[in-house]
Amino acid sequence: MRSRWGQAALAALLLTTLAQVAHADALDDARKAVEGSDYMAARPALENALKAGNADPTDLAEIYKLTGIVEAALGNAGPAEQAFAKWLALAPKGALPAGTSPKITRPFDAAKEQAKKLGALSAKAETSDDPPAVTLVVTNDPQKMIVGAKVYFVTDRKTEQTLEAEGNDKVTIELGIGKRIDLRLHAVDAYGNHVVELGSKDVPIVITSSGNVKTIDMSDRDLLLTKKVEPAKPRPFVLRWWVWGTATVVVTGVGGYFGWRTYSDMQRIEYLHANSNAFHWYDEQAAERSARRNLLVTNIAAGTAGVFALGTIVLFLTRPTSSESEVRATVTPTRGGGAVVLGGHF
Repeated sequence: MRSRWGQAALAALLLTTLAQVAHADALDDARKAVEGSDYMAARPALENALKAGNADPTDLAEIYKLTGIVEAALGNAGPAEQAFAKWLALAPKGALPAGTSPKITRPFDAAKEQAKKLGALSAKAETSDDPPAVTLVVTNDPQKMIVGAKVYFVTDRKTEQTLEAEGNDKVTIELGIGKRIDLRLHAVDAYGNHVVELGSKDVPIVITSSGNVKTIDMSDRDLLLTKKVEPAKPRPFVLRWWVWGTATVVVTGVGGYFGWRTYSDMQRIEYLHANSNAFHWYDEQAAERSARRNLLVTNIAAGTAGVFALGTIVLFLTRPTSSESEVRATVTPTRGGGAVVLGGHF
């Protein structure tokens, strides 16, 4: 098993070394091509150097500088200005050699004016020891090059480890438990190139802590009760289920009363009709008008009671978890029997 892990580590180291060599060769080829004004050969070499993903901030700045020169020389002013803007974000004091062709200086000057307004690229590292973590804080990224963070760290003098995370504003990476953690933090671009380097192997960023894993003692009641759960906010008075239930009962009672009045009017109409010789015709008409009016009120009350009943059910089923109301039922003996008493608060 150990030999397999050793072979895997050796293969990873070999691949990394080959990638770094390829990057160095591509950037060196691009330098020579630009010096010889062979811009068509320089362009693919610069693309390979960028996509290799092994450039540090100095090499990355040079890649964008040479890319700007190449694109400007080929007549591509827009891409040239973009490349120069990234170069100046990485190296604010960057300048072209004296006597450079106006064809190249024009997009550079435009990028320089843009850089004055937007400022240079900057980032910082923030650390915490509980738990040990490091945060990349991007304070200014005018060309939006940063897409994540990569941290190389050594815990208590053990083997170096690497972790990475995506983000372009604040990127936090937790590092595990250890008494002393030495680290270096890199902001990276879409290809993995180092846009910003914070800390180094010689001068690392250091986090110190107790190295202990915190546990909660379940017997410590005070600790467990330090965080109180806020009660659910009660609803407004008009949206409480028992208010709607009360309205349902009241409206149902009104409907019942006018229903009884309607029935009485119908009975009177039948009586007047059966004894029409003893009463005037307008007595029966008055009874009919009263019956219609009472029936209308009965129907309205029935519909309203139905709405209130439905609302009561919905509000009851969706009531807050806090005690919006508390009802207690008690059986109380009375003379000749008993009674159920409802009590509590609403």
